[in-house]
Amino acid sequence: MNHDILHQLKQTSLFSGLTDDALASIAEKASTRKLAKNDVLMRKGETGDSLFLIHDGWVKIVTEDSRGEELIINKCGPGETIGEMALLDRSPRSATVIALEDAEVLEIKQDVFEQLLDQRPDVSLGIIRSYSNRLRFSTTYIERAIDWAQMIAEGDYSFIDQSQPLLKNTGSDDDKATQLLSAFFTMVRKVKEREEGLKQQLEKLTFEIDQARRKQEFEEITSTEFYSKLKAQAKALRARRAQESD
Repeated sequence: MNHDILHQLKQTSLFSGLTDDALASIAEKASTRKLAKNDVLMRKGETGDSLFLIHDGWVKIVTEDSRGEELIINKCGPGETIGEMALLDRSPRSATVIALEDAEVLEIKQDVFEQLLDQRPDVSLGIIRSYSNRLRFSTTYIERAIDWAQMIAEGDYSFIDQSQPLLKNTGSDDDKATQLLSAFFTMVRKVKEREEGLKQQLEKLTFEIDQARRKQEFEEITSTEFYSKLKAQAKALRARRAQESD
């Protein structure tokens, strides 16, 4: 295992407190996996028997909405760990992980991880830190989605201009949440387009109703006895004027 990977292990919140010897021991028992862009590292529902440290490249963590469309819930890059949740609660994978680009990950099997927890209880602190960071981001993610949902309810779509492409590097949690809510932006655009379409249909329908109403009012007026008499009087007047001119 090269020094670059040992350094990467030491930079993670999970293993930052371990000695070089302990890190070397983990590295010896771990294996590397190379991913090409769009390769699937793990799938939602699978049994999880290992965690992964991202050594190089970026991955996206996705699930599906009710229509089976991809919903990006996070993205991770060098130095971040993924997949440890399944090792702790022994439940199936909660999401699918797909490479955003060519990537390399370090795989640590469950038995190695459990042995590490037995020998080094301080690793549990790293797990807590990792979950704390994810919880903070999830809070930001949810807050942003709620704020925008309230704006939609008020007919305000100005935030659509904030949508950003999914980039590797982001600044704050707010920036990251904005990028990852791409599915939300897509939904909002469709809502706005549908709303504009309904407005156009309503305007067209209103115009047609007005035309029909004017036609009905005209027919009601022209069918009255008063109008018939007025029409006859006008005809007689035109005839009399024609005779006088002759």
